[in-house]
Amino acid sequence: MSGLWANRFWRGLDRQGCKGRLGGVAKLALIAILLLVSMTALPAQNLHELAHYLQSLGLRYNATAQLPGEAGPRTLDCSGTAKYLLEQTKGISLPRTASDQYLYVRRHGRLKRAGGLFGGTPDTSWWTKRLQPGDLLFWEHTYKPKRKPPVTHVMVYLGRDENGTPLMAGAQNSRGVNIYKLRPHVSYGGHGGFLGLFRKKGKLVAYGRLP
Repeated sequence: MSGLWANRFWRGLDRQGCKGRLGGVAKLALIAILLLVSMTALPAQNLHELAHYLQSLGLRYNATAQLPGEAGPRTLDCSGTAKYLLEQTKGISLPRTASDQYLYVRRHGRLKRAGGLFGGTPDTSWWTKRLQPGDLLFWEHTYKPKRKPPVTHVMVYLGRDENGTPLMAGAQNSRGVNIYKLRPHVSYGGHGGFLGLFRKKGKLVAYGRLP
């Protein structure tokens, strides 16, 4: 039973009034068992379930929450959410920031830059032909970068819905921790410029895959 199911099981006991009828020793034993179970990673095929569970919580961007499988609260900005999803579904412990996650994938997995020599963003079909659920998507310059490489945003690819629309999970300012449509040509954020000129726009630049 995964940490997510352990959490649901405990809430079910509460709804049925069973928690109040448990003896002190039995209650402590049950809590200990559920804590151990909650620290077990979810299997990889539950990426969609976990993403929808996070969506159901209605958390804002950069919220702090205690989640199934965690010993303590986690901050759910974009990289914190991606880190949680991959830890629970693949057992991979990513670094904390988007730029460090980008470097981690470059060292330990497969990283593919998009756009070729001219730096353009390929269309949606280019991405969907190559992406697999669980791949990381990386953006540059969604805000003024504080480190190199200038990767400032990351999301997790989920696959396509029943209509063929590519989806990704993660955290963004617009709708918090949620499931979003992947729109490669839409710029997110940006920085700099003068009177609206020469502004750097946030741009999808790469995807990464870990074994």
